[in-house]
Amino acid sequence: MNARIKQIVDEVKDIKSFRLKPEQKLSYVAGQWMYVRLSTDLRHHFTISASPSEEFLQFTTKFRAESLYKQALWKKKEGDEVEVNGPFGSFVLDEKDTTPRLFIAGGIGITPFRSMIKYATDRQINLPITLLYSGKNTGEMAFISEFNVQSSMFSVWVIETVKEGRIDAKKIQDLVPDWRDRTWWVCGPPPMVEAMVELAQKMGVDANKLRSEEFTGY
Repeated sequence: MNARIKQIVDEVKDIKSFRLKPEQKLSYVAGQWMYVRLSTDLRHHFTISASPSEEFLQFTTKFRAESLYKQALWKKKEGDEVEVNGPFGSFVLDEKDTTPRLFIAGGIGITPFRSMIKYATDRQINLPITLLYSGKNTGEMAFISEFNVQSSMFSVWVIETVKEGRIDAKKIQDLVPDWRDRTWWVCGPPPMVEAMVELAQKMGVDANKLRSEEFTGY
């Protein structure tokens, strides 16, 4: 279906959020994704970075000069139309499952977690979440300002890799003492996801407590 670009938000360097108003309401679960088509030859999949509790549909992405799709997307203006198709995906927030969670995000892999956390907060779901958000530096990490508030249900640790190095077992043990009791959710570029899954396995995390989703083509 068609959707009009309602607002374009400059998040941080080279990252924008596109807020859409679809011609019909799109029902989705926090964490799902959709296709966004700009023309016959230009289609890409994006996580829906908005929450179902918000009035707009949103996706967030990083510019890549070598991508014809991103070149065309960055030329779009508020009021322009795109085509959306979805939702898809099973890396989602099941609000009936209140098992404590450890979210590990790398770069633009923050988008499904932004949706889940916003939804859990808006709906006041009793779901303990700890987020480890890793990126080169805060100047390149979207939604940082939204994660400033700590609460009894939600805590966040921002890891700037240029200063602190990558997430490792010691960081997880120090920052998340109850990591054994949590389900692990990992999202980011394929090398990061592979490294975190391998780390979880080495730390003895049971396979049924581990979820992951790779972001390709970003």
